[in-house]
Amino acid sequence: MKTYSILFAQDVPHYSTAEIAAADDADALAQAKALDPGDLCTDPAWDDPVCRRIVHIEDPAGRIIAQDVALDDFFLRHAQNVEPKLCDAAPALKAALESIAAIPLWGERIENAELKAELAERGEYEVDGDEEQFTPSGDTESSQLRDAVETAREALAALRRPS
Repeated sequence: MKTYSILFAQDVPHYSTAEIAAADDADALAQAKALDPGDLCTDPAWDDPVCRRIVHIEDPAGRIIAQDVALDDFFLRHAQNVEPKLCDAAPALKAALESIAAIPLWGERIENAELKAELAERGEYEVDGDEEQFTPSGDTESSQLRDAVETAREALAALRRPS
């Protein structure tokens, strides 16, 4: 048996109240933003930690064998580095990528029975014995569409890869 060293972390919210005198709502907000919560928040909520994680696991030789392993569904995002609305829009963007990635390309088999029936009705999907092939009309596929579909598929594959 080997002995491994594990560094864990979790973020514990701390709370505090403060009072300010302000000319109006805008001034109150401006003054509140100017206060440093680090100086004020001293009441920890030990029963409500977030961002629980394994920082790293070190083997007996000092080699890091795992790091940055989430233990809950919370994460931090730094609004200076990423447009905050991008994270909020992620579910809709993922749905759009899934929709784009579902677009069949020339010669592909289509697994979605509803889409297959719709395309067959329009004469864009041929079943010839055991051979099934998507043969789109001239305006259905373009090189731009092919690039968009391939990019969407690559992005979705990257999202599905384990961290």
